[in-house]
Order: sequence, then structure tokens, then C-alpha cells
Amino acid sequence: MVNEWALLLPVLLLSIVVYRWSTRPTPTVYVAHTLPGRLLPRYRARLRMLRIAAVLTALSVGVLSVSAAVLVARPHGVEVRDEGLASRDIVLCLDVSGSVLGFDVDVMEAFAGMVDSFQGERVALVIWNSNSRVVLPLTNDYPLIEETLREGARALEADPYTDYPKDPELYLDFTAGTYLESTGGASLVGDGLVNCALQFDSPERSRTIILATDNDVSTPEAQVYSLREAVEFAKERTITIHGLYIETYYGTDNYQAREMVDLIEGAGGYVAQAGDDAAGQLLAEIEAQQAADLGTDPVTTIVDRPGPWPFLAAASIALLVGLGWRYRL
Repeated sequence: MVNEWALLLPVLLLSIVVYRWSTRPTPTVYVAHTLPGRLLPRYRARLRMLRIAAVLTALSVGVLSVSAAVLVARPHGVEVRDEGLASRDIVLCLDVSGSVLGFDVDVMEAFAGMVDSFQGERVALVIWNSNSRVVLPLTNDYPLIEETLREGARALEADPYTDYPKDPELYLDFTAGTYLESTGGASLVGDGLVNCALQFDSPERSRTIILATDNDVSTPEAQVYSLREAVEFAKERTITIHGLYIETYYGTDNYQAREMVDLIEGAGGYVAQAGDDAAGQLLAEIEAQQAADLGTDPVTTIVDRPGPWPFLAAASIALLVGLGWRYRL
């Protein structure tokens, strides 16, 4: 609360009302021959409705007083952001080969969950198998990014009984152009990573690739770039690579996982295992690293958060107007 003293206003108002009510003299006026009229059903019904209206009026005034006091007090929250991090470009680089079908869903959902934490960054999505396709170029249209990622998660969902796509048509539409028989291989990690590195258009902005793959190349000789060469390609262009290792049926203690960790962490990046809170850990690592690199100090901003109080105040005013007009209060 910015003005905490305002919360005392309803207490002060209630004290004044109680004091005036208890000290005001109430003259009694007796009128003869009114008992039969007060016993009539219509009179009793009208009196009951008037009492209900009086109670509702009192409650409305109370709610309005409290709401007004809270709004004057200005409830707020605190947001901390690094303004320098808004100059980041992030490319989500996703393996969509058959070996990770079904496992990709967790990665896409994790990517979608990361979008809420972005504050001005541009994000791109590139998917690849034996060929790469740009699903989204660099953009800061976050609703579009999240919608695309959710759609991708649905497209890459696998049938648990057959391991085939649950929705083949949606899967083919989403991954169209990522598999070419002419390449003679699949899951070409090095080539996919290089294509992701080529999406950046401004060397003045911080540039990061989040690579999600199981690093299981079916035909290594079909690659133009090996993973090692691709990492060097990105490093020469001052692009930071972070990895999400997708654990398939082979677990995490294998050559592919160790190679990915050694090369990416050797180039200054960070590798997490896809699933659990990997996306959150990865984003925290990226922000900590880049905040240090950019030398930025966090900026604290106070943001008003009135909550439901404006609606309660408006409803109370509407009820008071309605009761006053209906019962001439």
C-alpha cells in the first residue's frame, strides 16, 4: 500500500456513525388508531421490504467505504526487470526428427511457459530434421509466439500406443519441409544449429540460441557441419548457445548427451535436461549471464494492482442508486 493511512478512513466513518446514532435524540410521536393499519399484510410486506432495503443500503455504503479507502491507499506490486535484457534476440532451435517425436511436446510447452518471462526480447522458432524451416522469424509478438508454440506442441504429440503422431495431418503441416530424402540422413544437428545461427539480423543485440535435441544423428556424414563445427560457427559470431537435452529411450548417460554438454558448456553455454523446471532454470541462467555481460542494474517499478476493489465500488454505487430510486431512500 502506498497510502496505508487511508485504510483508517472506514474506521473513522464507522465511529462517527455510531457516535451520532447513540447520541441523537429520537422523539416519539404517538398516533391514535394506527394498530389495525399496521397489522395489514400489505403494510407488513412493505415494511419488511423497506427494512431489507435499509440493510442493503448500509452494506453497500460499508463496501463502498472500504473499497474507496483501499483504492486511495493504492495497493501495488513491485516488478524488477533488467532494461538491458530487452535488447536480446533468442532463437528457439528445435529438433523435430522421429527419434524425439512425443518428447518434443514437453519442450514446446516449456518454451511456451518461458514466453511470459520475456520483456521486450525478440524470439524466433526454427525447427529442423534433415532440413530447417523457420516457423517464426524474430518477433516480439508474444501472443503469436505462445499460440505457435502451443500449436506445435499439439502437432508433435505422439500416440502412446503406436509412437506415431496423434494427429498426422497437423504433424505434417507443422513439420513440412524439414525432411528431405536427398540429404541422405536425418536429425542433422550441426546443420540445424547453423541455420538457427543465421536467423540473427543485428550484431548489436545480445544473441542466444536455445538448442533442444537428443543429438542422435542418423547419418553423420550427411551433415555439412558437425555439431562441433556448428558450435564454433556460432561462437565466432558471438552467439551464445544453451541446450535442452531431450532424453529419449536411451537415457542421459550416453555419448550423445556427453558430447552436447562438453561442446556447449565448453563454449560458455549451459545445458539442462528437458522436463521438470528445465526451462525456468535455463532462462534464469541466461538472464544472470547476460545481465552480467551487459553490466545492467535491475530497475524496480511500482505497479498499481487494485484487484477487485474498483468493481466492488462500482457495484456498490449501482446498488445504492437502484435502491434509492426504487424506495425513495
